[in-house]
Amino acid sequence: MRISEDPRLVDQRITESIVRLRSIEELQKREQVPVVRPVVTISRQMGAGGADVAQKLAEMLGEPWQVYDQQIIDAIANNAEVRKEMVEALDEHARSEIESVVMSLLGVGGIETPGYRKHLVQVLLTIERAGFAIVLGRGANFVLPKAVNVRLRASLPVRIRRVMEQLSLTREQAQKQIRESDKEREVFIQHTFGRHINEDGAYDLIIYTDDLTTEGVARIIHTAVLVRYPELEKPSSVYALVQKR
Repeated sequence: MRISEDPRLVDQRITESIVRLRSIEELQKREQVPVVRPVVTISRQMGAGGADVAQKLAEMLGEPWQVYDQQIIDAIANNAEVRKEMVEALDEHARSEIESVVMSLLGVGGIETPGYRKHLVQVLLTIERAGFAIVLGRGANFVLPKAVNVRLRASLPVRIRRVMEQLSLTREQAQKQIRESDKEREVFIQHTFGRHINEDGAYDLIIYTDDLTTEGVARIIHTAVLVRYPELEKPSSVYALVQKR
């Protein structure tokens, strides 16, 4: 299920994101502490529990972690003023780095880069620059290879049952929704990044959620985050300072 449906909530979350970017950038510049910018991406099949897991993981990690779902990312990518404001929340050096990576990922030259693709990559790199982000979907793992990249899967019978319960659908309706969702996500990744959603090496963790609770899945990812970013447990880190504020 989607995390954000109400446009007012999307606007609120975008505002929070910009404020968060600025506060972390300022703290990193002001305090002489190890800089760490942890990011988790979660790719998921419909019915595998992605949205609920992302929210539970954010609760476990605490401030200043934030979930960026499809609606938030698309809203930023498709609004030039919001994109500009978000990028300008970072310092000049960070903006230069992001532009350089965007060009290296998408290429430069005579062929015009498709607008949405370029904007999506820019948004994801901006989110990565501040860190403390859980990015749900949108092929973020193909743009942010240094993140903890997770793929959630489940067997078809379990997915059908969960979708039936979540959306109050019949079995046939749930199966149809799942087929359409799988196809849409596969096509999006292929069209946007020229990659396959299930390709080898695209994820650090592939978790089958059939017999796991939402909290159980979130705990597995939480452990992986602390292994990848051991600095988070140091009292002198930016993370620790933000939590004390």
